[in-house]
Amino acid sequence: MHKKLFLTVLLSAFFVTAVAKETILVMNYNLLFYGYYTSFCTPDNNNVEDKAEYLHTIINHFRPDIFTVNELGKYEETADHLLENALNVGDIDFYERAGYTNTANSSLVNMLYFNKNKFGMVSQAVPSNVIRDINLYKLYYKSEDLEYTQDTTFVVCVVAHLKAGSSSSDQELRRVMVNNVMAYLDHFNYEGNVMFMGDFNVNSSFEESYQLMIDYPENPDIRFNDPIDKPGQWWNNPDMAMHHTQSTRTGYHPCFVTGGMDDRYDFILVSNDMLTGYSGLKYVEDSYMAVGQDGLRFNQSLVDPPNFSQPPEIISAMYNFSDHLPVILELEVTENLSSDNCNNIETINYLYFNNIAKEYLEIFYNFELLLNSKIRIVDILGNELKTTNLSGSPQIINLCGFAPGLYFLVLEEGKSRKTYKFLKI
Repeated sequence: MHKKLFLTVLLSAFFVTAVAKETILVMNYNLLFYGYYTSFCTPDNNNVEDKAEYLHTIINHFRPDIFTVNELGKYEETADHLLENALNVGDIDFYERAGYTNTANSSLVNMLYFNKNKFGMVSQAVPSNVIRDINLYKLYYKSEDLEYTQDTTFVVCVVAHLKAGSSSSDQELRRVMVNNVMAYLDHFNYEGNVMFMGDFNVNSSFEESYQLMIDYPENPDIRFNDPIDKPGQWWNNPDMAMHHTQSTRTGYHPCFVTGGMDDRYDFILVSNDMLTGYSGLKYVEDSYMAVGQDGLRFNQSLVDPPNFSQPPEIISAMYNFSDHLPVILELEVTENLSSDNCNNIETINYLYFNNIAKEYLEIFYNFELLLNSKIRIVDILGNELKTTNLSGSPQIINLCGFAPGLYFLVLEEGKSRKTYKFLKI
C-alpha cells in the first residue's frame, strides 16, 4: 500500500516537472508584397491595411515567440507598420523587431519579430547580399534566473528569400547565396541552436543550394536538418502534398501566384543541436507543419475543397493574406547550459560578450551608447595584446595565437574604464 502510494507521488512529481518545461513557437511566413505596391500588386488587390488585419487574425491565434518574414516592403516604415498594426494589437503588446537592413537595395526585405518577454536581441548581421539581404539574427533566451546566473541559451535565425526561378542561372544564384551564408557560419564558428529559414524557391532536395544547407562539406557541425525528413522532388509531386506551401489559389489573380498547391518553398531547418537539445533548445517531435495544409490541396486552393485543418477564420485569413502558407515548429527549453559550452554571457546593460571563448570573442553592444569607445585585451601580467575601436556590433576579435588562460577585456569610454574577465580555452 505504502509502496504504491510512494510510486504515485514520484510519477506525479515527474509529470509536473515534464510539463513545466517552456516551449517556444517559431513561425516563418512569406508576406506577399506586404506594404509594397507594383503594377500587379496594388492597393486594390493587396491593400496593406487589409493585410494587417488578416495577419493579426493569424498571429492572435498562434502567437509565435519568434516570427520571421519574407517579402516585407523595402522601407523601414513598413516593418513598423506590421509591428504596430498586425502584431501589437489589442491585448498583444510584447513584440519587438530586429533592426532593418537593405544593403542590396532590394524591393523586398526580411525581418524578425520576437516576444520580448522570452527573448532579447544580441546582434544581427548580413552574411550575403546577392540579389537581396540574407539576415542573421542572434537572440538570447530570458530564463527566470538570468539576472542572477547570467547563464543563458542563444538561438540564431538565418532568414533568407532565395532567388526564384528554375533556370540554371537561377539555381546558380541560389547556390551562391547559400554558400555565402554557410561560409560565414563556418568562419565565425556558429554552432549550437541555429535555424535556417525562409522562402528557398527550390523544387527538390537535390538542388545544390539545398544540399549545401544539409550537407555542407567544409564543416559538419553547421549542417542543417529538415525536421520532417522529407527529401525528394517536392514540386508537382502528389506524394508531397502534405508539405506544399504555395500557391493558395487556383484560377486567376493579378497579384497572387495561382495554380493550386504544388510547391514546397517555405522551410525552417534546424541544426544538429536542436534535434538533440544539447544546447538548451530541442525541436519538439511532430510539431513542424505547413499551417492550413491537410494533404488534400494538390493543385487545389486552400479553401476548395473545404479545409477543416484550422478554424475557418484562420483559413480565410491565410487565403486572403498571401499565396504562401506559414510554416511553424515548436522548441522545448531543455536547460540553460553552463560555460563549458560557451553559452555564458557577461552582461552590462549595453554590452555583452562570451566570457568563455575558443577562437573568437564576440562583443555585442549598444552602438549609440558606446560610440567612439575602445576595447583592449590584456593578459594577467598587464601586457596589452590587442586594441580596437568599437566600429559595429558585433565586434569580432580573433583570438588566434592567444594561449589558453585568463584574460581581461578593458572597455574605455572616454576617461571611464571598466574591466571584465574572459577565459580562452
